[in-house]
Amino acid sequence: MTLGSRAFYDQLRALQQRAASARRRAGQPGSRKETCKALKQPPYNTNLSDQRISDWLPSDPQKAKAPSDNSGDSVLALVRLWSAWAGEAPDERHWRNHLEGARPARIPRSASAAPGRPIREFADPFALEVHETIDGGVGPELPILPAYIEREHDRWLAEIVRRVGRRGEATENSTIAVLVGGSSTGKTRACWEALGLLPPEWRLWHPLAPSPSEALIAGLDVVEPYTALWLNETQLFLGGDHGEQAATRLREVINDPRRGPLLVLGTIWPKAWDVLVRPPKADGPDPHVHARALLTGKHRRVPSVFTDADMGELRVRAAGDRRLHEALERAEQRQITQYLAGGRALMERYDTATPLERAVIEAAMDARRLGHDIALPQELLEAAVAHYMTDQQYEMVLDGEFQLALDELGEPLRGTRGPLTHITVRRLGEPLIRTGAYRLADYLEQHGRVSRRTVAPPAGLWDVLVRHAARMSLINLAVTARERGHLRIALCLLKTAAEAGDPRAASAAANVLEEEEWYDEALLWCLPRAEAGDSKAMVQVAGILERTDRLAEAIAWYEKAGDAGYPKAWTYAGWHLRQAGRRSEALACYRRAIDAGAAGRPAEIAGLLADMGQEEEALPFYQQAAEADGGYAISRAAELMRRRGDDSGEVLTWLCHRVYEEDAKDDGWLPWAWSALIQHIIGDATLLQHMRTLLDRDDAAAQQFMAILWGWVGHEAEGGPGHERAVRAAAPPPMPQAAEALWQEGRPEEALAIYEHAAGAGDRDASSRVATLQEQLGRPSDALAWHQRAAEEGHLDALRQVARLMTPGEGPDATFAWLKSCADDHAEKDYPNHRSVVAELLHAAGRTDEALDWLRSASIAGDPYASSQFSELLVLAGRTEEGQRMRRYGWEPDGEISAPWSADPASRLR
Repeated sequence: MTLGSRAFYDQLRALQQRAASARRRAGQPGSRKETCKALKQPPYNTNLSDQRISDWLPSDPQKAKAPSDNSGDSVLALVRLWSAWAGEAPDERHWRNHLEGARPARIPRSASAAPGRPIREFADPFALEVHETIDGGVGPELPILPAYIEREHDRWLAEIVRRVGRRGEATENSTIAVLVGGSSTGKTRACWEALGLLPPEWRLWHPLAPSPSEALIAGLDVVEPYTALWLNETQLFLGGDHGEQAATRLREVINDPRRGPLLVLGTIWPKAWDVLVRPPKADGPDPHVHARALLTGKHRRVPSVFTDADMGELRVRAAGDRRLHEALERAEQRQITQYLAGGRALMERYDTATPLERAVIEAAMDARRLGHDIALPQELLEAAVAHYMTDQQYEMVLDGEFQLALDELGEPLRGTRGPLTHITVRRLGEPLIRTGAYRLADYLEQHGRVSRRTVAPPAGLWDVLVRHAARMSLINLAVTARERGHLRIALCLLKTAAEAGDPRAASAAANVLEEEEWYDEALLWCLPRAEAGDSKAMVQVAGILERTDRLAEAIAWYEKAGDAGYPKAWTYAGWHLRQAGRRSEALACYRRAIDAGAAGRPAEIAGLLADMGQEEEALPFYQQAAEADGGYAISRAAELMRRRGDDSGEVLTWLCHRVYEEDAKDDGWLPWAWSALIQHIIGDATLLQHMRTLLDRDDAAAQQFMAILWGWVGHEAEGGPGHERAVRAAAPPPMPQAAEALWQEGRPEEALAIYEHAAGAGDRDASSRVATLQEQLGRPSDALAWHQRAAEEGHLDALRQVARLMTPGEGPDATFAWLKSCADDHAEKDYPNHRSVVAELLHAAGRTDEALDWLRSASIAGDPYASSQFSELLVLAGRTEEGQRMRRYGWEPDGEISAPWSADPASRLR
């Protein structure tokens, strides 16, 4: 008997004796036969024989048999029953650990064996990161998970699983299904339920070590058909340093019919999903091209709240599960799964925490929302708590009390993890490894991001982050520091990252300094890397030189970068050479870019070739640019196609495709394709005749389209009756412009009605116009209400009108309180100009200090625009020197403008 199996035997024997003693005292039977009978009844519903219990608990401990892998649920049911008889609350995690320790050590499969193991062996959902739930209070023991409520995304997932799990079909294709939703919305539980729909011979593989992406890459070479891949938190597998390699390999395997069927189940938060699938910016890098191709169209959103239909099913199930009943009664805004996952218990623990525990939680909240990774070093938390407590509170903290607080915060709460959990690593056959880092509970993290979003972190936290943040978090923290106007802190963080060996830090520091127009200092950061052969640093150096009008040096660095393996640098060099009139050299650079596989700038190449008289060679590049980006290249391509003598119908067909693409983009650009199409039609008498024929057809849709086209061509007089019908069909509905005419005719109420209709359709200019007309009609209160509505919709001048109309009646304090609240709301939505206007109004009213304090608080709390607005207001107020110093050096976390400091990487920034 191993030590583990003896410990399990002793624990189970002691529990049985306590249960039997309690039953005897109550005058009730507690035999094993009575145990088996009780286990068959709800809520246990477990068929367990007397012989099986005797195998686990024989009279001779040396003859005890360890429970098999398949009997874990039976053991836990037995533990729940005996605990209920004994009047105890079972610690299921404690029993699972003993159960695992009792089983014989497994011999690891060889590296060549297929990854994963049979699905039937996965009896513990928490091992697959399904959230543990609330316990529902005192009462009969319940299954480890609440009864499941099937929702719309479950039906979508079930159909996918059933389809891929069918045997004997002509093709058994692999597929991927990803559930996208916020924290604790039920994504992982839904995937767990879906596993039960797969045939029993399927395997389940959960890649983890040495990292999820590396494990996935290594195992894909030997994964066998009929395997489900468990990619919970999909970004851990397809993001990061090895994520794109993993995505590439996974695409190959999934798309290979010889490897299937495979089922990939994934879950991910919306922001992480957006990072992986968002298309890159024009001419920007595309770090997730394979992940995007793999995931696009393979997802379903998991709503954060239950629908009416879901609530009906929940009410039925809640009658037999007190956890569901509690969630039904107490969950806010139908956030049922979040409540079940422990949200209420976590909030209660946070609200009732000791000053030290609360300080630790809030330090973790702030570190996470400022950009730190999930794993928070213990020394960071320990150094930060002093800044979240009063001096007296901190002085009363005893030696060892901080570690005790961490331990207490890691204690499970009603079946879920505690507020701050020690991150550990467990590998097969090895002891548990404590990493020295902690993870904040997801629910508390999201609560902190919302509740503390306008709260400035303590000034001292930034110095703590500079000294103790994890290396890979420093760049993200620097971005946040800069957004808050803390330029010196941002450079300190980047310098720390560089000294710690992060290769991205120097480039990031140069970017910050370049954007702040510290060009000479930016070169000090990136020039050494460029001189050492880093092609990206060479491009960065060239860009800085370009911005300082040192174009000859910039061109030379772009060419060096191209030679060093950065193909796009040739296009940058070519553009500058063309601007300098060095056409032959520019063309040579463009050709080198194409030869190196860079997309280049087709319109630039085409224009250069056309300037050199090589129109025939320019045409394919104009066509390429037109088909990729539209714009002026469409007109030039059509012109060269006609000049070359291409068939008019072929040119027309090509232009119609461009019109369709242009309309589909709907990006507000000038209608180049339409213009080119009109010009082509005007110049071709045959096409004009065809248009007349189409206008005479009895087809309303065709008439409407051709009427618009004909009106652009300018041949209304030749249209005939068909043309008149089409023009009537295409006539637009009355627009707000008609209201002005009604107003001039003395029909103000009709004019107001049209403007109000337009305002209801979202025209914010119409809201402002209604306000103006209401004031002219002598209705100042109505005018004020409409100006407030226009301001809330984003109309900047409406803020000034609100100030003018509201101040006489309600006073300046109430007026500016409303204006600042409106501006704050828009700043939350990333519309910064409202704060600028309100700050100017405060200054004009002689309340400059109030405006400055307001902007300072907004900046330190996270508004990325408020620091520049602060410096602009200082200049406007005549405090030019302060404004320039603020613009140059930013401010410290305590809100004071920074003293001059050096951005030289060799200087001491702290």
